[in-house]
Amino acid sequence: MKNTVLNVLTILALLTIMIFCVVFALIFINPQTAINPLPPEELPELLVLPTATATLRQLPTLSDPTDEIILTNTPESTLRPSSTPLPTFTSFVLPTATITVTPTLTPTETPTVTPTSELFQCLVLYKQPNGATFPPGGDFDGKWTLRNVGKEQWSTDFDWVFVGGNRFQTGADSVDLSGYINPGNEVEIIVDMLAPGQPGSYSAKWALRANNNLYFCETEITLTVR
Repeated sequence: MKNTVLNVLTILALLTIMIFCVVFALIFINPQTAINPLPPEELPELLVLPTATATLRQLPTLSDPTDEIILTNTPESTLRPSSTPLPTFTSFVLPTATITVTPTLTPTETPTVTPTSELFQCLVLYKQPNGATFPPGGDFDGKWTLRNVGKEQWSTDFDWVFVGGNRFQTGADSVDLSGYINPGNEVEIIVDMLAPGQPGSYSAKWALRANNNLYFCETEITLTVR
């Protein structure tokens, strides 16, 4: 009787092990099966961002003035008898050359690419200078406080870039972000600058550039030199 009970228990234990192995194999083959108590989360859909296309500018074709030569023949004089004919001189009259002035190219701003989704968005909480007055050549700092109000994280591959207007910065035209900025967080950017040497009103535009060359969050700073 004792052996019979042991045999039954052994058979039950083997059946339990076999059932466990089958369930484990099914979960391993298909993690999304209904018998998996802890199914993995589905991966988000791959997002393809638009690529900015740069448009090349063409310089105007310059036409060189062409000089024309007008030949004027001196009428032949009547020869006297026994006189030696004099050589006929041909005079060359050159027209006044017309100078074509090369047009001066006015610097234009880098095209701003507007994102087609809400992945990359920002809010400018603070900026300076914002209409401030400086002496000619005065030293100041350009400051911006930006908040990430989009759905994607900003990384250290993002740059704060000068995109147009007057150049005040004393160094490079772009500044890397100092860290990772998650949605809802803020970052402060400081750029060393100098006021122009001549009195007047000036402005400059800056924007964020993502690692896929996407520009967004453009803002303008203004100042007056007296």
